[in-house]
Parts: sequence; structure tokens; C-alpha cells
Amino acid sequence: MFRRPKTQRGIIGFTITELLVVIMILGIASMIAIPQLSGNTTQYAQTAAQTISQSFQYAQDLAVTTQSPISVSISNSGRLLTLTDNLGQVLTHPVDQKPFTVDLSNDPNLSQLTMTTDFSGMDTLIFDAFGTPNTGGTITITHAEMTTNVVLTLHPATGSVSVASTTKP
Repeated sequence: MFRRPKTQRGIIGFTITELLVVIMILGIASMIAIPQLSGNTTQYAQTAAQTISQSFQYAQDLAVTTQSPISVSISNSGRLLTLTDNLGQVLTHPVDQKPFTVDLSNDPNLSQLTMTTDFSGMDTLIFDAFGTPNTGGTITITHAEMTTNVVLTLHPATGSVSVASTTKP
């Protein structure tokens, strides 16, 4: 059995090597655990932007396919999107067969994000039969812990959607 050598005074302690190994293990564990414990707000912002982007793209594709206008109503600072047809009826989501609304405030991770919309003062986007939106604009997604903003841009001429990260001013 291994026994630690006693010092002259009879005090048992740790060697410098043992202390360094423990410090290294704690350092590695903290590098892994701290980002996961604090939450990755940039990733949440990217998720929110992709969810909104996919809703815009679905509305555009559906407008072209059906050759009729599809509206996307934006409310609650971009947190709630509702897709409706040209008669104002809420569309049915193709996957879960429920009304097509995207409510980002229901997710506790996404509800902590701050969203700012700028669609020329409009709160409803309309994609025509060619998939062209009636206006373009941006949704800027940020959080106090983030060093960057995630900006979703709907381009007015093409209806294409891009998502980019920009450094906060």
C-alpha cells in the first residue's frame, strides 16, 4: 500500500505535482462547464433568426406555388409571426397541422432575446404571386450577454433572406 512520506514534523501534505494536476483538471472542467451553464445566447439568437427566416421563405414559396398573396403578420417586436392567405385565414402548418404561428416568446431561451424590427413601419409583409415582398427590412436580435447582434434582412426586390452577425457598437 502507498504511504505518503512524513515530513520532519509529522505533517502529511500534497506534492506540487498533485496540486498542479488538480488545478489543470479544474481549469479544463471550467472551460467546458461555464459556457453551458451560462447559456449560449448567440446560438439562441441564431436559432430565432433561422426560425423567422424559414417562416419568410415558406410564405414566399407558398405565394409562388399558389399564385396568390401570402401575408406574414409581425407582432410583439418580431416574437410572433402569423401566416395568412389572401382571405385573411391563418394558414395550417404543413408539419403539425396547427395554425401557422411562430411564437418565440414561448421558449424560455428565446424569450430572453431583444428583437427590434424595421420594415418601414409596417407590421404585415405580403408576398405576391411572384414571391416579391411589399417591403424589405430587418430584424435585429440581441442580448445583454452577447458581443454581437444577429441581423436578419429581408431583401425587398428578391424576397431573399440573409442572416449575419455584426459587432455591437
